[in-house]
Amino acid sequence: MSAFLLFVLLGLGAGSVYALLGLGLVLKYRSTGVIDFAHGAIAMYSAYVFVNLRSTGVLELPWIVLPHAIPLTGGQPMDLAPALIITLVYGTVLGLLLFLGVYRPLLRAAPLTKVCASVGVMLYLEATAVLNFGTTSLATSPILPSDPIRLAGIAFPSDRVYLAGIVIVVAVVLLVVYRFTKFGLATRASAENETGAALIGISPTAIAGRNWVIASLLAAGSGILITPISSLDPTSYTLFVVPALGAALIGRFQSFGWTAGAGLALGIVQSELIKLQTVFTWLPQQGLSDGAPFVIILITMTLSARRLGARGDSGTWKNPKLGRPSRPLLTSIITFAVGVVILVALQGSLRAAFMSSIITMCICLSLVLLSGFVGQVSLAQMSFVGVGAFILSHLSGDLGIPFPFSLILGALLVVPLGILIGLPALRVRGVSLAVVTLAAAAAMDALVFSNVGFSGGLGGRSVPPPSIFGINLGISDGKVYPTITFGVMLLVIVVFIGYCVARLRTSATGRMMIAVRSNERAAAYVGIRVAPLKLFAFALSAFIAGIGGGLLAYQQGTVSSSSFAVFSSLTVLAITYVAGIGRIAGAVIAGLMFASDGLFVSFLDKVLHVGQYQMIVAGIALAITAIANPNGVASELAGEKGLALRFVRLRDRIFPQKPPVAGTLRAVNLAAAARHPVTPAVVPPVKEKEVAHG
Repeated sequence: MSAFLLFVLLGLGAGSVYALLGLGLVLKYRSTGVIDFAHGAIAMYSAYVFVNLRSTGVLELPWIVLPHAIPLTGGQPMDLAPALIITLVYGTVLGLLLFLGVYRPLLRAAPLTKVCASVGVMLYLEATAVLNFGTTSLATSPILPSDPIRLAGIAFPSDRVYLAGIVIVVAVVLLVVYRFTKFGLATRASAENETGAALIGISPTAIAGRNWVIASLLAAGSGILITPISSLDPTSYTLFVVPALGAALIGRFQSFGWTAGAGLALGIVQSELIKLQTVFTWLPQQGLSDGAPFVIILITMTLSARRLGARGDSGTWKNPKLGRPSRPLLTSIITFAVGVVILVALQGSLRAAFMSSIITMCICLSLVLLSGFVGQVSLAQMSFVGVGAFILSHLSGDLGIPFPFSLILGALLVVPLGILIGLPALRVRGVSLAVVTLAAAAAMDALVFSNVGFSGGLGGRSVPPPSIFGINLGISDGKVYPTITFGVMLLVIVVFIGYCVARLRTSATGRMMIAVRSNERAAAYVGIRVAPLKLFAFALSAFIAGIGGGLLAYQQGTVSSSSFAVFSSLTVLAITYVAGIGRIAGAVIAGLMFASDGLFVSFLDKVLHVGQYQMIVAGIALAITAIANPNGVASELAGEKGLALRFVRLRDRIFPQKPPVAGTLRAVNLAAAARHPVTPAVVPPVKEKEVAHG
């Protein structure tokens, strides 16, 4: 029994960090409506600054190329007190600058826009830390007293108790301040009704800025406090935000007490599971301690879900603009022809990059359908992709099932997973659904992708090349350069999927999806079965993502779990949203321009040699695009003077389409109304001008 108590006390270390980060996330959400996925990155960068000051006395500023290293002590280590004060001020100022430059312009933007901006900040800080500090794990001397304490016959370091005490004190202070002080009342008033608060003289922007400063201070403090306990590296510290988000979600992004308690509990559960693995050898030995808490979060929030108040109200934000495909068959044929020309024109690494862009388009199409058409946020999309890739490796490698049956069957086996992860969407929505699906992705990463039998471990699993009728369709047939045959196969599959998604958009089912996206209650009132429609969207999206995973497996030849890490789903959602999540063209732009190994990025690297700065450029581009054009690049191109509209007009001149006469239009509308009584309530009748110009 004493051993279990020891692991409970040891778990207070990680739990305290989750709790402190979670409290900062609650502050940010209550004051700005932002779920800041870069919160852990701020803690990480602050921890690096602290360790660097303690070891060399050099202050590293958060940028590259320009002078960024300021020696404060002539190369000598800095004492604890000044290093601690400087780092806390540093983290606070960094948070304030990020608020003023990135988040303040997005205070009234859609939640997905804020998510994309925070992902951009996260990518920037993580990449900057890699370049300025390297990837070698670092450690520092104890900050809090760590003398052993003896209790019930066991000895444990006292710093765990101090950490838990700090969390409790901070939670109590926040609770008192935000319930009884004028500033706390102003924050609550601003969160519940910005317009009403402004009318009585409260500035919501100023209130949000002050809360952001406090939250950044907590992030910097948590990053500093964990350094003596956990080795410091850019990735693991950034990932601390995932369990912190789970703690904040349990606290409904409102309660400081529940958030602090949930954070401490998560750390204790993880620590106890490590002990249980040594007692019960039949338990999974890999990923259990990391994944089980997220399964608990997933089940708990699904069963006890209720909507977030105020900032979480899904009716208060504006959805991204939707596109309406015009003549999808002809557009698909032209797209395929252009793709073949590009494949023939490119050589070597650029041809391989274009193939990567095509696969990314397929993955992004799954998000266009789910998040664009139905408005359901999924941060587990790369989990679908990974499962599809690994299932394909088992089907084609172990069972010998040939292409294309292995690809289709692998994608079909991903569908039940899509439905399972889609179940929370029946009870939660918006930002709650985003965090729940992120918890599902974290659980998949820890429990499934770390399973050696399923994923092959560090070496991954090999995938035999596809072939049909004795024709090798693989990416390589012994030559140095990728084959055109493989690229044509990718084009055929992805263009066909794009055509099907376009036809779905214009169908009766597509109109019902858009109705659910606009207003679930109104859609249910006119007879749309909202719950089955949501699950259908998750299932179809998982199937398309599974196809993308299979194509990725064929391209790589060997698939490993590192390709499907938790934050990869965030990145895919961000690039799709920035490109235009409401349009099929957005998936095309995301694949061509924003994919990390896609054509545009690879071309820039080849010409300008910016490979090491790729993630920094990507982070800045995501944040700027989210601020400047929240409807996406595709919407901008489809404007009155956009290139896409010019392409459509040119296409219609070359392949003219005779518009139906007015009588035919009336017949079409009446027939549609007879077949689908809900249609007139959610979709206006077709007009002659709309048919003529698409």
